Amino acid sequence: MNKNILIICDSDKNYLKKLDGYIRDNLSISFEIYGITDTDRLSGFIEKGKNILLLISQSLYERSAINGFEHVLVLREKEKCLSEDEPTYGNQNADIRYTDKYQKSEKITDTILSMCLDIPGLIVKGKDTLSEDRMKVTGFYTPVLNNNQTKEAISYAKELSKNKKTIYINTDCLCTNETIRNEAYEETLIDLMYFAECAGDKFGIYLERILKHDNEMDFIPASNSACQSRMITAKEYEKLIGMIGSTGKYENLILDISEGVRDLFGMIHLCDELYMLWDDDYFATMRSNLFLEELKNDDSFDMKKLHRISRSGGSVL
Repeated sequence: MNKNILIICDSDKNYLKKLDGYIRDNLSISFEIYGITDTDRLSGFIEKGKNILLLISQSLYERSAINGFEHVLVLREKEKCLSEDEPTYGNQNADIRYTDKYQKSEKITDTILSMCLDIPGLIVKGKDTLSEDRMKVTGFYTPVLNNNQTKEAISYAKELSKNKKTIYINTDCLCTNETIRNEAYEETLIDLMYFAECAGDKFGIYLERILKHDNEMDFIPASNSACQSRMITAKEYEKLIGMIGSTGKYENLILDISEGVRDLFGMIHLCDELYMLWDDDYFATMRSNLFLEELKNDDSFDMKKLHRISRSGGSVL
């Protein structure tokens, strides 16, 4: 079996069309998606292989004998669910889960991703895979504490996102941007770091599950724990960036580098391009010049990669 199949089965054609469209636009795992309204057609999919995930409305699931499918997500339409003593209760060999039908499509997609983690042979390469060109890493770092850096980095990422797949990562342990750092996010950069070390070929699914979106720009939620965030090393960021690049999903990664990272110059060496905000203030100029001298003394750093900016897209130093 060399493909994944996702079947959406619901008698409501309007609901089916809406959910089908959302999943096609937002689920990057490669699926052949089929929308059907008649459960009699399900039997034609059973022999296609094991990488099949069936989404089915509760009313159809309870009315029909759903056999042969190992992974079933029932779209719950009412509070009462099947009990174990009912004859149509799921078989022992199947992974049958429930989620509310009438909720945001994003929540249903999150549940799909969670189920994908338990499908052993699932192909996790993104559906919009890019060429073999390496993902470009663009860093933003300013030697002087400057609230505008994150604003500039996000603005730059959003501009790139209009034409190229771009992901933004913020390394500031005390990030105050309410979009990037939010207590409502259940998983953050810290969790993705863990998955980069342990998830192996399922990393792409974890990435999809944690990703958030601000219009076209994708971003990893910043950690809500300053202590844990400060413990991340440049080597760990390097591993994470490599794993993101290996998914083939992104052309650009914007790395917003804070003063508080453990290995500042290690982080800078991860970047193909580096943007630095410049301020004519005396103290700011002194710190910036000291930083430039350090870079010039580093034989492994190409100064042509460094850009001094008062806004995104400044001139090369």
